Amino acid sequence: MANSLDSNLSVPEIAGEIYFLEKAGRSLSDKALRKIDDDSYSWTDVVDEFNRCLEYLAGLFNLLELEHTEDIATDPNVNHVPVPANYMKNLWQCRSLTHNRLIKVYTSVINLGRWYSVIDQSGSVRGVAVKGRALYYQRIPGSAEILRLTYYRYPDRLNDRDDKPTCLPPHLVEPLLVNYACKEIYSEIEDGEDKQVNTDRYTNKFNSAVVALDAFLGPDRHAPLEFGQEIAWDVLV
Repeated sequence: MANSLDSNLSVPEIAGEIYFLEKAGRSLSDKALRKIDDDSYSWTDVVDEFNRCLEYLAGLFNLLELEHTEDIATDPNVNHVPVPANYMKNLWQCRSLTHNRLIKVYTSVINLGRWYSVIDQSGSVRGVAVKGRALYYQRIPGSAEILRLTYYRYPDRLNDRDDKPTCLPPHLVEPLLVNYACKEIYSEIEDGEDKQVNTDRYTNKFNSAVVALDAFLGPDRHAPLEFGQEIAWDVLV
């Protein structure tokens, strides 16, 4: 069976190629632990930091991979229901599947209430707003109305040492996660020191990766305007 390495390579060249293959095969957690070089930390500590990093970035940016649609039902005679368990932020569209129409999304429950002279009257849903972990709506349907929500969900958690996220651009996964884990762990190791050299080093690297992510994602998208279904298109011809 032929050797996968070129037999004509010199010893230093072979060693370099082996190192490249080993480095390419390392997990993200192994790469972070190699930089930290402290036996008191394990891959589970690093993966915990990876998950904190993902939630931080998902809160900071609207990551397209995390855009999610889910249907919920209103509770008859009650003006709110829990948001889906994976809801993180930015409810930007709501559609009534029961009545096949878009529902206005308000920025707060206070703004939602300002548009109704009498709160909690019965009727089909005309507006919604999120407060905490609940979706509030006006009016209140007497029977369950199905609403389709579009929002940004929490990122999937990483559990194993070889896990990688899918919600980030592949070329920025390592610079973001590894540098975040290093800066957080070194902030513990160097706590109390006058100069936190490694903490500052990896914080700067992480911040640079965040800037690169911001540039890669570009401006946030905006939902397109929708025309009403009862427009008389024939009169516009």
